[in-house]
Amino acid sequence: MPAAENMQNSLRKTLIDSHVAAIAIAVLIFTCVAEAFFAVWYPVERFLSSLLTAVATGDIPYIPRAVDALTRVNLLAAFTQLVSALSVLAAAWLLSRWIYGTGPLRSLGAYQGKLSRKTHA
Repeated sequence: MPAAENMQNSLRKTLIDSHVAAIAIAVLIFTCVAEAFFAVWYPVERFLSSLLTAVATGDIPYIPRAVDALTRVNLLAAFTQLVSALSVLAAAWLLSRWIYGTGPLRSLGAYQGKLSRKTHA
């Protein structure tokens, strides 16, 4: 078993020395933010539409009691994107904990400091 442990340590050290791990974590964080934005976009857009209609007409807009098929599909898509955002965040957290031993934002902050100290002369 020591050979497998040595290979894992070697892979981890190689990923720390290269830019691959930091770029992968940054891409995962960006994907998480994008998915979370699109997950809340439909409910927020629907709320703002009702609010603007209420302000423009000066009355409470008509809101049907039953949920139609399009609303169900949009809410299901929003829920799916929210689950996707959470899973991508978990992947970024696990990768960051395995490689750097800290959370993704702290590891990217430390990596930025490492890049700013590096000279390419």
